Amino acid sequence: MRELKFQHRFSVINGKFIWDEKDMLEYKRRILEGKRGYAIIEELEEEISTNQWGYYFGGIIRRECMASDVFAGWTDKEIHNHLFSELRSQQKGIQMPDGTVRLVTVAEDFSSYKKPDMAKYIDELIPHLNVEYGIYPKPASHYKDNRFFMNPKTIKSQ
Repeated sequence: MRELKFQHRFSVINGKFIWDEKDMLEYKRRILEGKRGYAIIEELEEEISTNQWGYYFGGIIRRECMASDVFAGWTDKEIHNHLFSELRSQQKGIQMPDGTVRLVTVAEDFSSYKKPDMAKYIDELIPHLNVEYGIYPKPASHYKDNRFFMNPKTIKSQ
């Protein structure tokens, strides 16, 4: 039976590997004794955090953009696609066989975004919304998990 794979995570400090799970690394070394193996060493990239998703889709898109007259009747996905293509696409020309040049829009792939990419995108999106659409999203501290944050003490019972 084939053994399960285990990702050995580490940090590099002063040029040395500091392994998170030393016991598992030693176990793997014992199993591989006398055999050939391989290792792929890459930087660990963090996925987009829940707070970033909540702030972007819950706060900026749903609470601010969808409440604005600018995007009245648009869905959250339509707003996202529009704003993302405005900030993360470019026009490129294609030389056609008849000699004419045709412009096409080439956009980045949002599904490949990681935590630092999303942070940079949000930092660029907020001023863009201010200048182009007159939409002023509140700071991230006002939003939590796709909901507008309200202090429960200030909510009056109806």
